Order: sequence, then structure tokens, then C-alpha cells
Amino acid sequence: MPRPRLSQVAAAVGTGVLLIAIFSAMVGWLRTDLQREIHLKIIERDAAVLYPMALQQLAEADAAGGANQPAPLTTLLSSARQKGMLAVAVFDRDGNTVEAVPASQLFVELPTDDFLRLQGGGPLTRYHPAFPLDQHFAGASREQQPVLEVLLPLPGVEATSARGYVRYYIDARPLSLELARIDGRINRQTAVTLGVGAVLITLVLTGAAFSVQRAQRIVAERNERLRRANFELTLSAKASAVGQITSHLIHGLQGSVEGLRAVVARRETGSPAWESAAGYTARLQTMIQETVALLGDARAGAHYELTGRELAATIRDRNQPAAAEKSVGLEVNEGFAAVVDSHRGSLLCLIANNLVQNAIMAVDPGQRVVVALRENAGVITLTVQDTGGGIPAPVRAHLFQPGYSSRPGGSGLGLAISHLLARQIGAELALVSTGPAGTTFTLTLPRLAE
Repeated sequence: MPRPRLSQVAAAVGTGVLLIAIFSAMVGWLRTDLQREIHLKIIERDAAVLYPMALQQLAEADAAGGANQPAPLTTLLSSARQKGMLAVAVFDRDGNTVEAVPASQLFVELPTDDFLRLQGGGPLTRYHPAFPLDQHFAGASREQQPVLEVLLPLPGVEATSARGYVRYYIDARPLSLELARIDGRINRQTAVTLGVGAVLITLVLTGAAFSVQRAQRIVAERNERLRRANFELTLSAKASAVGQITSHLIHGLQGSVEGLRAVVARRETGSPAWESAAGYTARLQTMIQETVALLGDARAGAHYELTGRELAATIRDRNQPAAAEKSVGLEVNEGFAAVVDSHRGSLLCLIANNLVQNAIMAVDPGQRVVVALRENAGVITLTVQDTGGGIPAPVRAHLFQPGYSSRPGGSGLGLAISHLLARQIGAELALVSTGPAGTTFTLTLPRLAE
């Protein structure tokens, strides 16, 4: 499962933070609007109660005084004795002060703005959460307390004119507690809504992130399968053409090499030249036999898997006799536990055999050749290192081209063929270093996904 990149995580976190911020802003705006609406309804509630009460007081006073004698506005001052009432003031139709209770009120007047608004016929209600008592009542302490101010228009005989106006100052401490309780409930509900919303947004984004990651994994897996299928098709097409040519050549060489070896074997073994020819003939026959076996597997459609340890053992077994014959030490590591398909593994062994044989020929008796076969992060690395004198500069310039060899009488075909075989299986053959201390070749082969 591919791990999400840092940019993807940052984008998901940024999106989540932005959505939560937008959601919080919307909930906060709705909370403020709802709180303001509820406060307004509760504050106007007392005005809705006081207005009919004031009209009833005037009506009862008018009835007691007679139809032709309207009751004075001071009748409403009796409301000052009600519980929670701090002060009452009445004003005539022109907004002038008639009388106020208690008499300790300071600057009893009706502001012009309030007078004009009351002429429209509706009551005015104001909530003062910190009302300065000492600024409105003589001798009062500097204590500040919640006060509700209610201003009512008093209709006259004619509907188009007002009889006067009355203003009430009411102790709003009970109202303040009620508003605080309501605000507490609104705040708790807002907090719950924000918490639930944040959790839901997080869950939705997490689910979306997992869905996107799963889709990316599926796409990556399908791309890998497609890549492998294309690689296998390309490899099959190339192998088919190369296999036909190779089959024809091998068929023609096989009988000739067997006859040549028989002739060389009958010669006297005392001659170094004939012994060298016999060795070359045996090596050539071995290579032909290995190629025939590989082509046979390809024709039969045989498919099996080889572990890295099996590849290492094959490389050691095939090259140990040549190393022992020249008194050269051959070290091959234990390989790895992962598996490789038989086709690529067999070609890898052919390339390794050619590199090891070249290394054995390049070193003097008593020196050594080291072969390392490793697998890391899905990449197989074959390293062949010798302690010979290195490859001359003219040969290095045409290293993988036929006809260039550092050995007398060499054709240079071995490295050229090995390079072509490496490309056939999607590998890369390269010269890492060469010099008086020795030469190192590496073959890197991406292992196909299982």
C-alpha cells in the first residue's frame, strides 16, 4: 500500500482546517443572530405587559372622573410602588416632564430621538446591563446593575394624537439571570454542534482520503500489471526473433564443436597450445549446451522460479572448475531469498558466467575473484570484482562493441553479447571501476512485482 506523500497530507489537513473554519464561522453567525433575536423578544416582553396595564389604569381613572374630565397622567405614577419598579416618569403630549417618582431622579427629560420615535405609536424598550444608578438618582451609590427601560406612548381621545408618554425604570437583575441561562444553553448547543460538525468533517475527509489512496493504489497496481504485461510482450517478441536466429546458429555449431573437441582430445596432451585449445573447446561446448537448454525451456513454455541462493550456487558450480584449474580463488556470496522467473534468472547466470570467466582470465594465479549477488528494494545487483591489472583505455572506449578485447586473440564478443542479453531482460550492465587494483562490473536488474 503506497504511503501518502507529505504534500497530500498537508492538502488534506489544510482542507479540513478550512472546512472547519467555514463551518465554525457559519455556526457562530447563526448563534449570534439567534441570541440577538431571543434577547429582543425577552426584553420586549415587559413592554407588552406594561402597555395594556397603563391603558387600563388610565381607563379606570377616566371612568371614575367622568366622561368629560380626562384623568391626569400622574395616575400612572402609582406603578412605582410595584415590586421591581425603580422609577416612573410621565410626559405630556409635547414631551415635557409632568412628574417623576421617586423625586430623587436627576435630569428627568424625554430625549428628542425617543420623542420622535414614540410619535410613531410603538413602545421603546432598552436593556442596560450596567446601568449607573448614581448618574440618574440623587444619593444613590456608584453601583451598576442591570436595568430595563420601557417607554410607552399613551393614546389620546383622537387616534392621531398622543395623550402623553410614560417611562419606566425596572430592576432587570432577574431578567439578566434569565438571559445568562439562555446564553449558557445556546453556548452549550453551539459547542456541541461545532464538535459534532468537526468530527463529521474529519470523518468525511478521512474517508475521502482513504478512498483516494485506495483508488491510487488500484491505479498503481493496474499500471504495474500493464507495465509487466508490456514488458513480457516486448521480451517475447524480441526473444522470438533472437531465438530463431540463435537456434539456427547453435544447430549448426553443435555438431562442429563436438567433432572439434574429439579431434583435440586425440592429440598429445604434452603441447600447451593443444591443451589451451582443448580448454577453449570445452568452454565453448558448455556454453552451447547451456544455450540449447535455455532455448529448450523457451520452446516448451517451461516456467519456474529461482531464488537468489540457487542463482549463486549455479554461478559457483559452473565457474569453480575454471578457477581451480588456474589456482584462482572464487568467492560467491549466498545470494538472497527472493525469487526470479526462470527466463531472466537463466540469462542472468549466462551473463555472470561470462563476467566471471573474463575475471578469472584477467588475474594471476593466487589472486581472487569475488561475486556478490544482492536484492534490495526490488532491485537485484550482481557485482563481479577481480584483482587483475585493469582494462586498457583503448578497449574501455569500445567496451561493449564486438572486436575489442584486452586479451591476445580475444574477439570481444563476450561483453557485447552480455550487454545485449542484459538489455533483453531489462537489466543494465556497467563498468564501475578499472585500474591497477582490479576491475568491477555490475549488473542491475529490477525484479518483477510478485
